[in-house]
Amino acid sequence: MPTYNIFGWQKPCYLLQDGYAETYKELMETTEWSSYGTESGNPQCANCMVHCGYEPTSVNDTFGSLRGFADTVKATFSLYPDKDALTDLDREVRPVHSYNPLVQIDATAAQQSEEAHV
Repeated sequence: MPTYNIFGWQKPCYLLQDGYAETYKELMETTEWSSYGTESGNPQCANCMVHCGYEPTSVNDTFGSLRGFADTVKATFSLYPDKDALTDLDREVRPVHSYNPLVQIDATAAQQSEEAHV
């Protein structure tokens, strides 16, 4: 969902800081939408999980309780103890479906199985 603020209509990703459009029409017509997302080939988007539920979940956890806030402060100002997770940061970035393809479900086989049980 596009965001509007005092600067105008924000381009799709605030993390990439692509700027703003003056009108909604300009945003929709001039934005190269295929340049965004994990399947776009854009290396900056390859492992992005910002708008898939992780970001709002972490915000809710942080500000939903005093313990959540304390845990976030502790994690922010301490050394990260998981060495394996740190080495994952150095791995090559690649879109998720390039190594984990989607599965195509054969509708006719599912229908036949359903009919056999009726």
